[in-house]
Amino acid sequence: MLELFNSLFDCVRRRKGYFIFLLITSIVVILLAVFSAINFDGGVLPIDLSNIPFIRYLKDDCSFFYLIFGSILSIAIFVALIILFNCRRFLIPFAIIFYLYFVYSQIVIFASLILIYGFFSTLILIILLTINLIIEFLILLLILTNLLDICDSHDYFKSCFSPRSCILTLFIITLIWAIIFAIILAILRTYVILLIF
Repeated sequence: MLELFNSLFDCVRRRKGYFIFLLITSIVVILLAVFSAINFDGGVLPIDLSNIPFIRYLKDDCSFFYLIFGSILSIAIFVALIILFNCRRFLIPFAIIFYLYFVYSQIVIFASLILIYGFFSTLILIILLTINLIIEFLILLLILTNLLDICDSHDYFKSCFSPRSCILTLFIITLIWAIIFAIILAILRTYVILLIF
């Protein structure tokens, strides 16, 4: 684990400009998403809240297994697209666009929940979602930064999914976190701590 952290921080140090660019762009998109949720009723790119796995679960429209499957699938698709579009340098802007859309959509969902149900009614859920979003955004930023090192290599996909690869480890951590998030949500709902729906 220490080796993973050293490798990640070393990559961030070497690609500091790229990492800072992604961070600043993320902040701009977060502000745009909040503005969109407030002023345009769902944003420039509309998000259907009824299709969000954790919202469906809280409304009792789906099972716990659907929550886990939906949570894993939604994040796995974005990670897979980011990895795919980093295989060639000229495709990197598309990877960044997919990442930024993920950030935008998650923040619109987050802001919409607060606007629809109120801040204090959703306080516990907001805290959980804030932790979830910080972890997801950070992992995706680290994946994007690390992929820049192996972009255009002839064994790109082999490098990504090598057992010693940071990318594979981050991908697995992302999936594990999605499961942990689903379990925490289920526990809170079981003990009637989440009462917004």
